[in-house]
Amino acid sequence: MTSVLANISARQISQLSNTQIASLTSDDLVGLSAAQVKAFTSTQVSAMDNSVISSLSTQVISQLAPKSVTGLTLSQLEAIGTDQMSGLTTQQVTALYTSQLDAFSDEQIEALDSKQVSALTAQQLSVLSAEDLNSFTTAEIASIKKTSLSGISPAVLAELDTDKIAALTTTQITSLSSNQMAALTNDQFSSLTGAQFAALSARQIAGLDEDIISDLTTIQFAAMTTKQIAGLTTDQFGAIGTANLEALNASQVSALNAKQIATLSAEELNTFTTAEIASIKKNSISSITTTALAGLTTDRIAALSTSQMASLSSVQMASLTSSQLSSLTSAQFGSMTAKQIAGLATDTLANMSGAKLEAMTTRQLSSFSTAQFDALSSASIAALNETQVAGLSAKQLATLSAAELNSFTDGEIAVIKKGSISGITTDAIAGLSTGKIASFTTQQIASLTSAQMGALTSTQLAALTPEQFSAMSAKQIAGLSTTTITKLSGEQLEALTTRQLSAFSTGQFDALSTGSIEALTDQQVAGLSAKLLATLSAAELNSFSETEIAAIKKSSLSGLTTTALAGLDPDKIAAMTTSQIASLSVAQMAALTSDQFSALTDGQFSALTAKQISSLSTSVMAGLDEERLQAMTSKQIASLSTTQFNALSADSIEALNAGQISALSASQTATLSAEELDSFTTGEIASIKKGSISGLATTALAGLSPEKLQAFTMAQIQSMSAAQVDVVIAAYQSN
Repeated sequence: MTSVLANISARQISQLSNTQIASLTSDDLVGLSAAQVKAFTSTQVSAMDNSVISSLSTQVISQLAPKSVTGLTLSQLEAIGTDQMSGLTTQQVTALYTSQLDAFSDEQIEALDSKQVSALTAQQLSVLSAEDLNSFTTAEIASIKKTSLSGISPAVLAELDTDKIAALTTTQITSLSSNQMAALTNDQFSSLTGAQFAALSARQIAGLDEDIISDLTTIQFAAMTTKQIAGLTTDQFGAIGTANLEALNASQVSALNAKQIATLSAEELNTFTTAEIASIKKNSISSITTTALAGLTTDRIAALSTSQMASLSSVQMASLTSSQLSSLTSAQFGSMTAKQIAGLATDTLANMSGAKLEAMTTRQLSSFSTAQFDALSSASIAALNETQVAGLSAKQLATLSAAELNSFTDGEIAVIKKGSISGITTDAIAGLSTGKIASFTTQQIASLTSAQMGALTSTQLAALTPEQFSAMSAKQIAGLSTTTITKLSGEQLEALTTRQLSAFSTGQFDALSTGSIEALTDQQVAGLSAKLLATLSAAELNSFSETEIAAIKKSSLSGLTTTALAGLDPDKIAAMTTSQIASLSVAQMAALTSDQFSALTDGQFSALTAKQISSLSTSVMAGLDEERLQAMTSKQIASLSTTQFNALSADSIEALNAGQISALSASQTATLSAEELDSFTTGEIASIKKGSISGLATTALAGLSPEKLQAFTMAQIQSMSAAQVDVVIAAYQSN
């Protein structure tokens, strides 16, 4: 049979019947070529006698087609010796049914080499027991494909020896399912190398029991990747021992999420180095509990980056102790948000150093509540710089004492916002040094309230520059006490604007000394109201220059008292403008003395209104000289009362011109004597209004010379009474 088999083709081999196959001996198969052996079908292989199978060389076994190997029966598989197992190719191993693989004895399984083991599929591995797997060498374990590892059940995996677990490659480790990972025992987990542990996915890590996490070695923990660390649940993270927490490096600490950070106590946080503290993500730092934060050592607080500081909540900031705050660097302080600043406790702020405060921005400082700002020490207040002082609010300034304000430099005082200056208390204002008062800008001065202005002492006011004084508002001026007003220097008073001066109350203006009144300028005098002028005495009015007298508004002249006006020097009266003269009241005109009236210029006299003329005393009228009388307008002449006209001297009557005489009324002509009437020229006689002719006394007409009698016009004669006509005829005939 051997010679026959050797001479037939592979195709003919595959066509042999099962009966023919069953009759073959091992010797018959020895001489076959590889092609002929490969031609055996699975059915033919299953027909071979067990003795033939057990005697096959490893070479012949290896030449069988993978598909043909699947024909091996269970009894045939059992007949294969452990030395024959090495003849199985990887393709043949892969082709074996699970039932075939399950039929192998423990010895046969153990006889598989690394290549054969690597050929096992997941399905094949699923039928292997823990004992089978433990019979593999560590190299054979490491040869299992990662895609096949899933075939090992969690229960079987849990029974693997620790050296076998430690033999798994990092690729194999990553392919284990969550269930498989969860099945690992503490001992198995402890056997994992750092490299294996580092290879675990976040999902695998998340499936680990807290007990396993707590039993991890520091080496394993230190080997964890940042992704693995971040994947730990809060329960898992909470199971980590202090030693393992201390083993974390900065990169691992930086991976911690907010929920994990929230589980840490002060003691646990203090196991981190300062570099590790600084590595905590800013969006995780806000989850540190206030208790844990308050328990951090000062060096760890000082290690926080500026971005971490800015991420702390106002509640966390409020939990910081004085010692912790004192340990903060200037840069850390400068990074705080307004909301964080608002959370600082007053007792904490009270111990803040000047250097820390100086590092704060204006925005930070402006966020201080009044209670917080008031808690700052005087030394801290003194440490503020110009930029910070410029940012202070009115409410914050309201907490400062005079001593604290005096600790500011002149430059710092000058930068206080005008909108905030109103916050300074009156007590603090009153306590400011003259140097600080003098350093106020004009805008700041203008922003002081009336109450603040009223609080200024005479010494402080004396320190104000003319420019500062001129910046005061009318309302501020009104707030000055009379005592303060009396101590104003001439230079300060001279600096006041007309608007400021007009804001003086009568009490304030009356408090000014004669010297101060004398120091007023033309413009200031021009701005005086009637009420203010009413407070002036004759002596004070006489202290004004002629130009200043002329500058008084005509609408304000009515305020001058008759006593003060009567006491004005004649040259001051002469300095008044015609419009001023015309604005004097009847009472004021009546108060003028003869000397004052005599000092009036022709222009002033001609500017007198009829009402003013009618108020002149008979003594004034009697004292008028011819030149002054001739300067009067016909309207002024007509306004004279009979008493005033009668008070004129004969010389004054003779000085009247035709225009003035034509303005005389009947009541005025009635006062003329024959001598006064005869002093008129013929032209002046003819100018008398026919309506006023009736006023001429018959005695006056009787004393006229023929020349004057002939001067009457026909119209005048026709307006005479019969008695007057008779007298005129008689007088004419007698002459």
